[in-house]
Amino acid sequence: MLHSVPRFPASPVFSRFGTRQSWNSVLRPLLPSFVADYLFPDHRPTWRLHSTSYLDGLRGIASVIVFICHYTEENFGALTASYGIHEDEPSGLLQLPYLRIIFSGRPMVHIFFVISGFVLSYKPIKAIHARDLDQCYNALASSTFRRAFRLFGPCIVSTLIVLYLFQTGYLVDPAPLDTWTGQFWRWKGAVFHQISWPWAWDRDLRPAYDIHLWTIPIEFVHSMLLFMVILMLSRIRLRIRQAAVFGLMAYCLACGKWAGFEFLAGMFLAEVHLLQHAQPKAWESSDIGDEADKDVLASIMKVLHLSLIFVGLFIGGWPNFDADKTPGIRYFLAQTPFPFAAMDPLAPQKFWFGLSAVFIVWSVGELAFLRNFFEGPVAQYCGRISYAVYICHGPVLGLFQEPVLGFPYSPPTGSPGVPGFKKPIMGWGVKGHLGVANSTQTTVSWFFGLCIIGPMVIWAADVFWRAVDTPVVNLGKKLENACLDDAEPSPRSQGYSAAA
Repeated sequence: MLHSVPRFPASPVFSRFGTRQSWNSVLRPLLPSFVADYLFPDHRPTWRLHSTSYLDGLRGIASVIVFICHYTEENFGALTASYGIHEDEPSGLLQLPYLRIIFSGRPMVHIFFVISGFVLSYKPIKAIHARDLDQCYNALASSTFRRAFRLFGPCIVSTLIVLYLFQTGYLVDPAPLDTWTGQFWRWKGAVFHQISWPWAWDRDLRPAYDIHLWTIPIEFVHSMLLFMVILMLSRIRLRIRQAAVFGLMAYCLACGKWAGFEFLAGMFLAEVHLLQHAQPKAWESSDIGDEADKDVLASIMKVLHLSLIFVGLFIGGWPNFDADKTPGIRYFLAQTPFPFAAMDPLAPQKFWFGLSAVFIVWSVGELAFLRNFFEGPVAQYCGRISYAVYICHGPVLGLFQEPVLGFPYSPPTGSPGVPGFKKPIMGWGVKGHLGVANSTQTTVSWFFGLCIIGPMVIWAADVFWRAVDTPVVNLGKKLENACLDDAEPSPRSQGYSAAA
C-alpha cells in the first residue's frame, strides 16, 4: 500500500535564483522532511505499509507523548497531580483520567518494549512458521550483529553534541569542566558505564549528558535475551513453544523483571499475529455456526478489545505521586502482587504499565479504526522519527524551554524599608504573559508553550533522523555485509585434519 504523492508546479523562486536541484541539495538537509517534500515533490520518498505498520505509528505517537511528559513535568509540575487530589489547588481538565494520557510518558516506555519484542521476533518467527530455519538463523544473526549499532550509535552522536553544549555554556546543568579533555573523559564514562552498560538489566542508571537515555541499555540487553529465547525455541513444536514463552513471561513477573516480561510478551503477540494471518479466526470460519453467531462472537471480541484499551488508558494515567489517594488507581495499587508490591515505590506502576502495554498493543492490532489511525500519514511520520524524537527532545528542552516559557510575574513581598522586603519580578515569556496563577492559566500556558517548543523538537528530530539515525543504520548493514563469511567452511579451516 502506498501513500499518494501530490504534484506541485515548479516555483518561480527556484528558477530565478538557481536550479531546483541545487535548492533541493541545499535546503532539504536543513528543513523538516515534510516541508522539503512539499517544496521538492520530485524527490519525495515512497513509504510502503506492511502488516505491522500500525506498530510503527503506535511507537511514534508514544515517543511524542514521552516528549510532552518531560515538557510537562519540568515546567508545569502542578498538572501531573491527579484531578481533585489537592483541595487547596483547583485542578485543570488535563488532570482528568484519560485526558492526562497526553503527558503520561512512563507507560509509553513499556509500550516501546512490547513493540520491540514484537518487531524483533517477527521475522525469525515468520521463518520458523515457513519451516526455513536457515532464514531464521540468518535473521537472528543479522539482528544481533546490528543491534548495538542501531541503539548506541545515535546516542553516541547526540551525547557528543550535548558535551559540546555543556562545555560551551549553552546548557548550564552541569557546569562546564576546566578542560575539554576532562569533559571528554566524563563523556566516555557515561557512554561505557551508563548508556551502553547492559549488566544492570532493568535498573535506571540515570546516564549523564541525557538522563532520558536510561532505557537504551535495558532495550539492548533484553533484545539479546529475546534473540536467545527465539534461538532456543526455534526447533520446538508450536504449542510447546507458545507454552514455554508464556511460562517465561510468568517467571519474569514472579522475579520482578518487568522488561523481560514485556519483550517476551511482544514475541508471544508476534506469533499470535502470524497465526491469525495464516488462518481465519475461529468466529470467521465457515465451519462454526451461522452468520448471526459469527457476528455475535465478533462483537464480543470487539467489546473485549475496547474494554482492554479503556482500562489500559486509565492505568496509563497513573500519577507520579499520591497513587494511594487517587480513585481507581489506588485499587490497582492495592492489588499489586509480590514482588512488585515490596520493591521500590515505582515498581507497582511498572507491573500495571507492563500488563496494560501488552493488552494495548494486542488490541490496537485487532481494532480496525485504531489500525487505520496508526497507519495514517501523521502516525507513520512520527514512527519514522520516533527514535530521533526520543533522543533529541531532552537537549532541545534544555536549550529552549526557559527562553520560551520564561517566568511568571512575582509580586513584592513585605514592605519597603522593612527587612525581608523583595521587589516584584516582572514576568516574561509564555508564563509571564499568560500566567500560571490558576489551573486555567497553567493549562493555557502549557498549550501555547507546547505549540512553540513542539515544532522545534520535531524539526530537530527530523534532521537528526536523516543526518544521523538513518546513516548509522545503513552503516551497521554495510559493516555486517563487509564482515560476512559466506564461503563454505572447509574441514581444515575449522581446525580438523584431512584424515578426520
